[in-house]
Amino acid sequence: MPKLVAVTLLSAAGSAAAFSVAPSLSGPRIAPSALSRSGLQGVSTLNRPATAARFLTNVRGTAAMPGDAMVSGDSETGGKLAPWRQNFDLEAWGKEIRAIEKETREDMGQKDLDHLQKMRNYTLAIYALGLATAGWAKLPWNPISAILLSVSICVRWTMIGHHTCHGGYNGVVGGEHRFHRSKFAKGPVRRFIDWCDWMLPEAWDVEHNFKHHYELGESSDPDLLERNAHTIRENKIVPTAFKYFEMFMLMIMWKWFYYAPNTVKEMYERQEMLAKQKGKTFKRQPFEMPQAPGDYGMATKAATMKSVFAPMLKGNFYPFKVMFGVLAPYFTAHFVITPLIFYALFGKVVAMCALTNLFAAEILTNIHSFIIVVPNHAGEDVYRFKTPVKIKSDEFYLRAVIGSVNFRTGSNFNDYFHGWLNYQIEHHMWPDMSMLAYQRCAPKVKAVCEKYGVPYVQENVFVRLWKTLQIGVGTKSMKVWENGDWPLGVADEASTVQAASKVQCMEAWALDPDYVCRRAQGRTAPSGPRVGSGAVAST
Repeated sequence: MPKLVAVTLLSAAGSAAAFSVAPSLSGPRIAPSALSRSGLQGVSTLNRPATAARFLTNVRGTAAMPGDAMVSGDSETGGKLAPWRQNFDLEAWGKEIRAIEKETREDMGQKDLDHLQKMRNYTLAIYALGLATAGWAKLPWNPISAILLSVSICVRWTMIGHHTCHGGYNGVVGGEHRFHRSKFAKGPVRRFIDWCDWMLPEAWDVEHNFKHHYELGESSDPDLLERNAHTIRENKIVPTAFKYFEMFMLMIMWKWFYYAPNTVKEMYERQEMLAKQKGKTFKRQPFEMPQAPGDYGMATKAATMKSVFAPMLKGNFYPFKVMFGVLAPYFTAHFVITPLIFYALFGKVVAMCALTNLFAAEILTNIHSFIIVVPNHAGEDVYRFKTPVKIKSDEFYLRAVIGSVNFRTGSNFNDYFHGWLNYQIEHHMWPDMSMLAYQRCAPKVKAVCEKYGVPYVQENVFVRLWKTLQIGVGTKSMKVWENGDWPLGVADEASTVQAASKVQCMEAWALDPDYVCRRAQGRTAPSGPRVGSGAVAST
């Protein structure tokens, strides 16, 4: 009985320890109403001079903005538009999407908050059970304990912290409620209680809620995998197999190696910009990153832990000092305090077993979160963008669809293990909705997209992971919205085929670039080595 009581107390203590005290570093919470896009708000790629946006899409009728030219199927960069982009009625599509938004928001209420509480209770129970079994194992580690801890840590971030920090429950609760975005995880005490991870919540708020969501797929999107993996993609010396190994190594440590420092970098950049606008002196930026290589404009490279340790070789310890304050609380709670509690209660052997399981859980939760986070916006069938867009415009909603991917959806059990990130299309349309709201509106959004021919990509998460890794290693490339959907030469060759089968040829080219050439010459089988389809998005 005494040991049972001790285990129970340990579970409670460990749950609290996982929400360790935040460092003193802080940053601003960015409200959606305060977004300025550095002077870019109000700018739409559908409302630009014809020379700049002629090829973006052929919107029909009243969907054409003043100054737009009604286009043929060509892009100025030498590409052809997919059939759905020709004569696409953006305004009509937008009206139906906004009607879904209105209906969904009106349906939000206490049931959404109750659902959040239920998911949170499940998560805490899973964590407590994983912690209670962490000190006992017949193997060097206890896989059941590690998996339970991993899942709870992952979904605490992707479900509870993520949607609450977006303001998904602001419309249901008052401004002083714990699940209001102005209160949740804000400051040392609330971070301890609500959500603590490797990332500083205030920094993640800027990097994710502001930059990623309102600059989705643009060169400035901090989570654009194709840009962040540019060095790996363009490395002609390293074998492709080793590149996949590099991606796997990133997968097992990406939260603390990439996400934590890069969110801090983005927070400091945001603070620096605001300070300059007000004519104030800004404190030193810990990450002075160079411009990102490749076709990504003025975007800077992502900060990683390499950006912390490399300056130390030159005597610059400032990045280390900043990141120590960010990483130390979670590390101390997870890998120091919790094992010490096991040691005090049960001795060295149990404590070492618990520490092993905590390390195993850390690896698993990094893998789990990578699988359900990164593939949301990567793949050769997903668009990225070179131009900005007006927030909450029809094209903004369109980009949320064609720049995102959904996984399997439908039930609480399925959605829970996807971290509720399987509704990424709807989430990027309306980031300030509840988890339950996405579950209700997703079928409606999909139906409208199918009605207008808008690509609504939804596949198994492991299929999407494979397509993401292909982007990461450079064997495939994403589509570029402004460049069209097929290289001009291939599209012209397709014109030699009968008109009735032209669309079929275009679609087949995405899988086999040599297909239309063979059709035009009366052949059906490849005459030589198959050409990789990665050229689709590199044009």
